[in-house]
Amino acid sequence: MSEEFNPVTRKKWISYNSLSKKSNKPKTPEKTLEKADPPVDVDKFLMRLDVLRDRMEECEYFTEAMATLKESFLKLQYGEVIGTKIVPNRLVCFGLGQFTRNYQALHQLAFVLCTLEFLDIDEAIFFDPAFSKSEIEALEKLSCKVMKENCEGKFKADVYTIFYMPHCPNCLTNNLLWKNWSPELLKHVILINNSFESLSCSKPDRLLRLDANYIMDIMYDGGVEMPLEDDYTVQNVFNDLSVHVFPPSHLSKKPEFWANKQEPKYNETDTGDMISAEEFAKLSIA
Repeated sequence: MSEEFNPVTRKKWISYNSLSKKSNKPKTPEKTLEKADPPVDVDKFLMRLDVLRDRMEECEYFTEAMATLKESFLKLQYGEVIGTKIVPNRLVCFGLGQFTRNYQALHQLAFVLCTLEFLDIDEAIFFDPAFSKSEIEALEKLSCKVMKENCEGKFKADVYTIFYMPHCPNCLTNNLLWKNWSPELLKHVILINNSFESLSCSKPDRLLRLDANYIMDIMYDGGVEMPLEDDYTVQNVFNDLSVHVFPPSHLSKKPEFWANKQEPKYNETDTGDMISAEEFAKLSIA
């Protein structure tokens, strides 16, 4: 692989569970979340968000991030039919967190919305089991879709899609890669999440493969990583993030690399803060 990975600081995924004390109880968001916290005035929140979006568009971090994204599109274009232009048709955001109550998630939301506008992407899909009713309402007022069911990251990229997954657990990214485990689909995946290189340095390979086997395989055989330099004015928002793309010209030509890949299965201790589909379904029914 011609590109070299640049390690950066790794940070734990920001999720609802990280906002509350750890316990031995099942990993599900509080059912009484809206009752326990003061109600959110969605219209006032959106006005504050507009101000933050204006600041985001003008900051150096956003400018450099868009330049890196455009460079990643060029890498995907290499080897395609002459004249082919890589244009993302969709943006999917997993694991954003509670953006009305968490400043990191709020700034990340502003970044996503500015990215949609900058790249002229019409379709935006969000999912986080921690979203409150007010947050779902806010996203819908922003013309974004909110998934009703938890796909656990197993989302098929049938068109060029930016996946924004800030500080998500390994298994969520691992599931996304498994769902798109073919050169025809992986070329559509434009992934913004924690640095794969940073992950590879975090613990021994045998332990990483418990929840990141697909990440490790593609990292060493075709993945291209482009770090997003974290010079943002607010700390601990965009640290350890990179753009990852999978150009067909870089991917393995060995059929056995792609064949008979099993759906990932995890022990409870390997899923980090990921809420399973079963847990989310129980919460939705209750």
